[in-house]
Amino acid sequence: MLTFVSFSEATSTQQSTFTTFNKAWVEQYFVLEEKDVYTLEHPQASIIDKGGEVLIGLDKTSTSVITCAMLNAGNDIYELSKMGMDQAHKGKGYAEQIVNAAIDWANTQGAQTIFLESNRILTNALYVYEKCGFVEVPMLPSPYARADIRMELQLR
Repeated sequence: MLTFVSFSEATSTQQSTFTTFNKAWVEQYFVLEEKDVYTLEHPQASIIDKGGEVLIGLDKTSTSVITCAMLNAGNDIYELSKMGMDQAHKGKGYAEQIVNAAIDWANTQGAQTIFLESNRILTNALYVYEKCGFVEVPMLPSPYARADIRMELQLR
């Protein structure tokens, strides 16, 4: 089981894994886009100062193994975004744990809906999202060229 801390509770080393894990993940499958670069290099301004959060999953040694962001999209809607992990820890159930932690956080914020955008080649991620209750909905215009699927979870 992981322990989850907010960005402000994390050490600077733990905070830096948000950028490191996500850049590595995106570059493994796609190309970093302008919005990626800004968000990953300025998480405080682009996420937290706008009413969102970055969650960092720590193992029993307090080492960061997975991160994700919850972006405030307004009107009690949040976007689950920027999930990245240390590839040495794949297959341990950490993605499901952090998605559930993000859902719990969104509930504390009074969220009605959480959405995410992904790509259909990421079958493992899509499986985790479905397992956590997300369902596919029609795609809307996206700032990401790689996004070809949108999923939502209704909380209220």
